[in-house]
Amino acid sequence: MENMGMTDNQYKGFLLNELEDWEEVLEKAREENAVNTAKKAEKQIEKIKKMLEF
Repeated sequence: MENMGMTDNQYKGFLLNELEDWEEVLEKAREENAVNTAKKAEKQIEKIKKMLEF
């Protein structure tokens, strides 16, 4: 039976895409003074950066 999991490179690619998306959300939130949204985006960005350290 074949393993259906992601390789490390696929996982990193997925995380980098997620990071890029959250950075865009953060930028828009700051432009619109959406403080709570900006805080959420910052938290997500930090989590993803920690996950990328493997």
